[in-house]
Amino acid sequence: MLRLFTAGVEIITLAVIFYYVLIFIRQAGAVQALVGFAMLGVAFILAKTLHLYVLASIFTLFFPFLFLAFVIIFQSEIRRALAELGRHRIFSSTSLETRVIQEVIGATLELSRKKIGGLIALQRDIGLGIWVQSGVGLESRVSRELLESIFMPGGALHDGGVIIEGDRIKAAACSFPFSKKRQSTSSLGMRHKAALGLAEASDALVIVISEETGTISVAFKGRLTRNLEEAGLQSLLEKNIHFKKKTKPLNQ
Repeated sequence: MLRLFTAGVEIITLAVIFYYVLIFIRQAGAVQALVGFAMLGVAFILAKTLHLYVLASIFTLFFPFLFLAFVIIFQSEIRRALAELGRHRIFSSTSLETRVIQEVIGATLELSRKKIGGLIALQRDIGLGIWVQSGVGLESRVSRELLESIFMPGGALHDGGVIIEGDRIKAAACSFPFSKKRQSTSSLGMRHKAALGLAEASDALVIVISEETGTISVAFKGRLTRNLEEAGLQSLLEKNIHFKKKTKPLNQ
């Protein structure tokens, strides 16, 4: 009976681990890298089967370095995946006030209407301190008017992104990392690439407003959702941000 219980626990544990590995591979775009590792594994098995001892020894020597290379290449994705796993625990306390979200949505809609480019990152569970330090520290209360003024063309803080933590604008004119997905981002502008890059490096939710068309997009978990209207933007925020209060529609 004890053996059956132990076997059941092992099967469930392995299934959960396998599930999260698949989720990580899909979100990180690591399928090609996984195929490469699989091909090396097949080559190693063939070398052992065909008694190619020198080749097998070389594979054995370099496998630890390949694992290290995988960790280095996908360090930001691994960091985001671990934070996402921990987000479901009781230790996760990230939350935003309803007022903050309303101010952000209001500013986003106004910037979109005026076709003024903007880049706003909402911090979740992974700290954005590295990118906060790249900009100009503000520590200001979040307001629609302040966000709009930051992105006004010709302003000193116009270029770069704004980072919001809690109810404070931590910094403006921040430099975000560009996306590493070259093929899927070849047609995107600089702001969209920066938004997607930060969404790949952290669990932040990044709002980007196009300067050319005024369209609103959101980068989250390494993916870019484009052409959002007010209802779609609010729905996305409600789904992925912890609220201290229930959000009410803007027209109320």
